[in-house]
Amino acid sequence: MYFLSTFLGIAVLIILLVPGFVLRKTKLVSDTAAKDLSSVLIYIGIPALIVFCMMSVDITLVTPTKIIVCVLLSLFIHFFAYALVKLAFLKSEEKGKKAAASFSAIFSNCGFLGIPITQMAVKYCETFTQGVDSAMSEAMLYVSLFNVIFNLLNWTLGVGLYSNGEKKSALVKKAILNPCVIATVICLPFTLTGFSLLKPIIIGDFEITQISSLINYLYNLCVPVSMCILGIRLADVKFRPMLKSKFMYASVVIKLIITPAVILGLCILLNALLGIGKPLALSMVIMSATPSATTALAFAERFNGDKTLASECIVSSTLLSVVTLPLFMTLAIMI
Repeated sequence: MYFLSTFLGIAVLIILLVPGFVLRKTKLVSDTAAKDLSSVLIYIGIPALIVFCMMSVDITLVTPTKIIVCVLLSLFIHFFAYALVKLAFLKSEEKGKKAAASFSAIFSNCGFLGIPITQMAVKYCETFTQGVDSAMSEAMLYVSLFNVIFNLLNWTLGVGLYSNGEKKSALVKKAILNPCVIATVICLPFTLTGFSLLKPIIIGDFEITQISSLINYLYNLCVPVSMCILGIRLADVKFRPMLKSKFMYASVVIKLIITPAVILGLCILLNALLGIGKPLALSMVIMSATPSATTALAFAERFNGDKTLASECIVSSTLLSVVTLPLFMTLAIMI
């Protein structure tokens, strides 16, 4: 059940590549279309995703210890992968390729794919002691926190991979002023107070649902736009050279096998020692096991990275995750 559901979820994403692929192959869109769409994704879609997640949680369901463990695990996932790519590409002098492969190995599709996969895993798992609804809200808090860490590191560590020694002050400015962090700061009071704009606002006999609809419209931009960008870039990918890319293979192995295997083992240990619970363990394993972030391509577009290699890493990791992600998800459910 878990394997089939995850397989179908990823298959739908792959199908969404087709429109962008066809548009590019038929020359109905230019090469610059992907860069323009990347701006829509980075500055509108992803912030809306953060708003949606942060307003979907009930913070009263978790303890401070679990929140701390979640933040620490989120940081560990990224910096552990960073250490691995440093070792893997230590002798490489190809800075553009190294940056794209490193970004793809470190950052996962934790929003567009990780959030719906986590929701699906919680929905079909029947062994939560606190009930499915409470487990779902708790898991959404963890994936929201992971996405906050993800976006902070995107605009610091991630941009730094492409920046070739950009000043630290510039990176800090990008980290603080990027749209995802701004969205997080705006939504934090809502999360802490439990007031959600995703629910109808009732004023007397009048019910306002338009704000919720607006958030959902913008949030739903993420998946089709990101996959359309990837489809456009996929149309320009030459598959024979891709199969010979050592950078792509190293990135995929780190992203899909080594990092999630270590996180699975760490979650088993933490559950035995601290009783972190299944929702937290499941969320962290899924976040680490999702394929390369589609923002790898968006950032390569935005910061003049190796767009071809970024596309290759995303496509190959997404295809292979059809097998690896359901496997790690099933193991995590057994914790």
